[in-house]
Amino acid sequence: MAATTSTTSAEAEAPEAAQTDARAGRELPWAIAGRHLEVIAVVVIMCLALFLRLYQVSGAPLFTDNLDEIQFTWAGLNLVLHGDPITWSYYPGYPAYTAFSAFGVDVPVVHHWMDHPPLFSLLMGGWVWLLGVRDMTGFTAFQVRLIPIACSVATIPLLQLLGRRFIDARAALVGALLLATAPGAVLVQREAEPEAVQAVLLLVALLLTLRALDGRAGAWTVAGLLLCVTAAPLLKVSGIAIAGICAVILAASGRWRLAGAVVGGAAVGVLLFVVYGAIVDWDLFVRIWRVQASNRIGVMSAVDFVTAAAGINRRLRDGWWILGWIGLGLLAARRGGRRDLFLVWPAAAYAATMLVLAGERQVQQYGWYRVIVYPELYLAAGWLVWEAVSRRSLGLLTLVLALGGATATNWWLRGPTGGWVPDPILLSILIAAVLGPAVLLLWRRHDPGARGLAAWAAGAALVLIVVGNVVESLQLDRIFATF
Repeated sequence: MAATTSTTSAEAEAPEAAQTDARAGRELPWAIAGRHLEVIAVVVIMCLALFLRLYQVSGAPLFTDNLDEIQFTWAGLNLVLHGDPITWSYYPGYPAYTAFSAFGVDVPVVHHWMDHPPLFSLLMGGWVWLLGVRDMTGFTAFQVRLIPIACSVATIPLLQLLGRRFIDARAALVGALLLATAPGAVLVQREAEPEAVQAVLLLVALLLTLRALDGRAGAWTVAGLLLCVTAAPLLKVSGIAIAGICAVILAASGRWRLAGAVVGGAAVGVLLFVVYGAIVDWDLFVRIWRVQASNRIGVMSAVDFVTAAAGINRRLRDGWWILGWIGLGLLAARRGGRRDLFLVWPAAAYAATMLVLAGERQVQQYGWYRVIVYPELYLAAGWLVWEAVSRRSLGLLTLVLALGGATATNWWLRGPTGGWVPDPILLSILIAAVLGPAVLLLWRRHDPGARGLAAWAAGAALVLIVVGNVVESLQLDRIFATF
C-alpha cells in the first residue's frame, strides 16, 4: 500500500516538475536576450558619451578657464624630462617665482612643486610625452583631455555593473544614460583633474569589495583593491576617502582583516607622498602643506559640496546632481542593507571628506571636486527617474520635471545665449500634460486606459529630457559662456 502511495505521489509530481522545467526553458532565452540587449545598450551609451565629450572639446571649458590642467601637465612633463616638477603655483612658501607666459596667460612658475602628490602629474606629463611633446607650450587641450574623457567613459560600464546588483538593471541604464548626456557631466568630466581617475578607482574598488563579500576574494581581487586604495591618495590626498569607504563596508560585513589591509594601503599611499617630499625638499614640503591646511575656514564645505552652483571657476546649475542626492536619500530610507553601503554610503562619505579636508572657497568654485562621485549621484538620479516613470508617481515625476527637466530644457528651448522664459500659462500646460495622467491614475487606479496614458506621458517626457540633454551638450561651447 505504501509503495502504491509513493508511486502515485511521484506520478503527480512528475508533471509539475516537467512544467517547471518547461517554464525555465522558456524564460532562459529571454534572460539571455535581456543580458545581450543590456550589453548593447551600455556600448551605445558609451559611444554617445565619448562623442559628446569629444565634440568641440576645446571650446568648453576653455583651456585657461581652469589652469590646473596646465599645472599638472607641466609638472609631470618636467618631472619626466628634467627630474623636477616645474610648474605654476600661487601658494606662498616657494623660494622663487619666475614669470612665464603661455596659452595667453601669465603665471608664476616654481621648482619642486609640492601642491599635490606626483602621480596624476606623472600620468598627464607622461601621456603628452608619449605624444611627442617636449616643451611646456607644445600640447593642446584636446591632447590633455583625452585622459579624463577616457576615464569618464570607463565609468559607464562600471556604473552599470554596480547598479544592476542593487537596483533594477533598467534603472541603472537610465542613470548611465543621464551621466552620458547631461550637460553638466559632459562639461566637468572633460577636465584633466585627479578626480577623473579617482572616479574609476572608486567604482573598481567598490566592485572588488563586493566580490570579496561574495566570497570570491582571491589574491588578484585583494591585490587590485589594495592597488586602488594606495594609488588614490597619490593622485590627490582626498583620495584617502576611497579606502575609508571600502574599509567601512568591509568592517560592517565582518571582514576586519581585509578592512585593516585597505586602511594600511591608503596609509602607504600617503607615506609614499611624504617620502617623496622628504627626498625632494622636506622644508618646502612642510611649508606648502601648512598653506594647504590653512584653506579650511569652517565646517560648511559639505553643505557647499552638495548645494553650491560650482563649475569650472563659474556657476554651474545642475538639476541632475540635486536629483541624485534626493534619490540617495530615498534609497537610504528603504533600509537596503548592502544597497545602502554600496550606493548611498560612498557619496555621503565623500561629502564628509570634503567637510574635513576641503576649503569652503574651493568647494564653492571648483565643480571638478564632484567628479569622483558623479557616477553614484547620476545612478541615484536614474533610479529616481525610473521609479517616477515605471510607477507613474505624481511626486517623483514633479521632482524630475522641476530639477532634471528644467536643466535639460533651459538652454535648449530658448537657445544657448540665455535661459528659456516661457509664458507661465504655457509652462503650466506643459507640466500638466505630463502630470495630469498621473493624477488621473490616482483617481482611477485600476483603469487600463488611465494606466496606459500615464505611462505614455511619463515615457515621452523622459525621451524629450534626454534629447534636451544631448542638444545642450552639443552647444556647450556657447552655453558655457553664459554660466
